[in-house]
Amino acid sequence: MHQVTGAGRQHLTLALIMNRVNSMSVDDMRILIKHISKAQPSFVLNILDNSNVGNGQPAGPAEPEPPKPDQPSWYSCSNCREMPTQQERLCCKRQPLNCHSRLPDFQQFVLDELVLELAIRYRNDFLAQPEDDNYNRCHRHAAYRQYILWIHGYLGAGNRRVIPSCCVWRIRDKYPDGTGQYVGFVGGRLG
Repeated sequence: MHQVTGAGRQHLTLALIMNRVNSMSVDDMRILIKHISKAQPSFVLNILDNSNVGNGQPAGPAEPEPPKPDQPSWYSCSNCREMPTQQERLCCKRQPLNCHSRLPDFQQFVLDELVLELAIRYRNDFLAQPEDDNYNRCHRHAAYRQYILWIHGYLGAGNRRVIPSCCVWRIRDKYPDGTGQYVGFVGGRLG
């Protein structure tokens, strides 16, 4: 009996998917995309970011917007601001309408005060830490953790990721430091 390898299985699965998609009507495709959007909106956003579908343009890679005079040259989403270190000069790389910092999920999972209160209480109870008496700093740090959890999942102790500038500044705008002094990214034990 002939055994199919992992790559062969993947090729067969992809061929099956392509055959099913090619046999679907446009209306069925729209219904399917709506269902996928409800379950996994990031899948649809990835597709829309890589095409001009839905904006009156022919399908294909979207043309990047020219940089604005006050925007850094390394951004893609039009919402990033300058950051103090090269490591922190990171963009979500989405088109402006799909920027992580502008998604409803970002508002709900990262900026919402009740979500942050619950995350803060859980962390303080779990780690037996005292409450931070600085409301904005406490909520800002909780929002950073919520963003990482939302995008990357649980990373474990010492494993840290840089948050895109657009998201960092949206968090800082909602929970600002009174003096405008921020610590910035501090790498963990793993790099």
